[in-house]
Amino acid sequence: MHNTLRHLHYPKALKLKRKPIQNQIPGKITYVGEETSEKTVINVISFNEEKVIYHNNCPVEKVLDLVTHETEFKHWINFIGVHNVEKLGHLGSLLKIHPLILEDIANTKQRPKLDEFDDYVFFALKMIFHNDAGLLIKNHFGIVFNQSYIISFQQSQDTIFNSIRERIQNKVGRIRMRGTDYLFYALVDAVVDNYYNVTETIEEKTENLEDRILKDAHNASTTEIQLLKREILSVRKAIFPAKELIRKLQVSKHELYDQSTKAYIADLYDHILQVTENVDIYREIVWGLMDMYMSSLSNKMNKVMKVLTIMSSIFIPLTFIAGVYGMNFEYMPELSYKPAYFIVLGIMFLMVMALIYFFKRKNWF
Repeated sequence: MHNTLRHLHYPKALKLKRKPIQNQIPGKITYVGEETSEKTVINVISFNEEKVIYHNNCPVEKVLDLVTHETEFKHWINFIGVHNVEKLGHLGSLLKIHPLILEDIANTKQRPKLDEFDDYVFFALKMIFHNDAGLLIKNHFGIVFNQSYIISFQQSQDTIFNSIRERIQNKVGRIRMRGTDYLFYALVDAVVDNYYNVTETIEEKTENLEDRILKDAHNASTTEIQLLKREILSVRKAIFPAKELIRKLQVSKHELYDQSTKAYIADLYDHILQVTENVDIYREIVWGLMDMYMSSLSNKMNKVMKVLTIMSSIFIPLTFIAGVYGMNFEYMPELSYKPAYFIVLGIMFLMVMALIYFFKRKNWF
């Protein structure tokens, strides 16, 4: 799926308020990120092969009741709004999630990571996408799963997982027949698949910018090139750590991963490997765009200087003749000769034609 390409007008960078991360007590849940008014909600989808039940906007106590008593279901708990550290901490304490994991979930600047405990696994990565204005958005995303339930933690509501919800609802694919490890794979796979959309948009931006520079360097600017370069670096920073973590998933021997799911994780690793290779290709191209831009401007300037030099070369001998006959000497033989004016003009004309012919023979213009 290709996003529509637009000629973007990038706004000036906004200074967004972020909470400090220095000198915090280890394990203390502190939201680190941009201030938001996003409402915190917990939605639960309980499902098995025969049935699907939706629990929207659940209180934390209801979540505990579901995972404790309704053991015939697998539960997908979607926690939206990690800035609400009070609700996050409450849920974590009831489900016995380690405080350091909760700290990483609330820290939206946390790099992708994988932590495996005896009875559950924590996996964090970045969800990246372009908004309607074409600007890159990068959100923190965390997953905690064990044998009976999986919790996904998001900064805000999005549509990336709509296809998974439809597969659960319509019993399409293997999610309802498999364990939580397969749902975990499906969620990560949806995030990685969206990386393809991001790289395709970057590809379109890069090719468009390259074509404009080749056509006329004045169609672009160094600011636009630098913004695209910064965007690619931001994408690379989000994707590359995830590649190594998925590789660790592939070789992990944790009992929560079913052996049949490992084949899908191996395929997932191939996907993210392709994405990272594409990002590196575009990175190299954009690195060369600045040189192309400067070379194009330099070539255009050289053409201007070439024209001016040729014009100067033509007028130098004419200026010399005009200078000689413009001197205020009383006795100059040619001054008293009646046809002298027309003869000098003829000589000037012949010199111009001779120089033009010479430059043409040399392919100088």
